[in-house]
Amino acid sequence: MWGEHLIKELKPGQGVVMDTVAFHRSKKTKDLIESVGCEIIFLLPYSPDLNPIEKFLANMKR
Repeated sequence: MWGEHLIKELKPGQGVVMDTVAFHRSKKTKDLIESVGCEIIFLLPYSPDLNPIEKFLANMKR
């Protein structure tokens, strides 16, 4: 599961920035991230300009 890999890298007090896709907003994801003392920070809906992966994918399409 991706969550197991993620929590190994997180340290208490860190923020995890995510978009608002449904599985990012799930209780399971929230509980997992908060269980290691991290805060979830959601990007604004429909804001690909704030999401670094969107810039990467746009460059890959060129």
